[in-house]
Amino acid sequence: MIAGKNADLIFVEVKTRTGLEYGDPLEAVNKSKIKRIRKIASFYILQNKLLSSNPNFSVISVTLNINLIKEVFKKNNTLSEIITSDFLKINKDIKIEHIINAF
Repeated sequence: MIAGKNADLIFVEVKTRTGLEYGDPLEAVNKSKIKRIRKIASFYILQNKLLSSNPNFSVISVTLNINLIKEVFKKNNTLSEIITSDFLKINKDIKIEHIINAF
């Protein structure tokens, strides 16, 4: 995901897991992944002539219970309804971490 604020250009890597069997989502952002993200960011900056921008890199980690996902979709909630409700705030089965300037 790419976002912008003033002169900052923010490249965001989002990793999601439905459990920790394969490790924490943050562990998936290893040296190889960071190298690829930086390379893609450089290409994007050159391609879009954004050489005066200040690139930053963030990582968002989302861990949630698979049963929670099934329940949400079973009720036919739209994403907008979920985001604007207290559902995410009160549910203990969701963990979201935002690492700003991750690398």
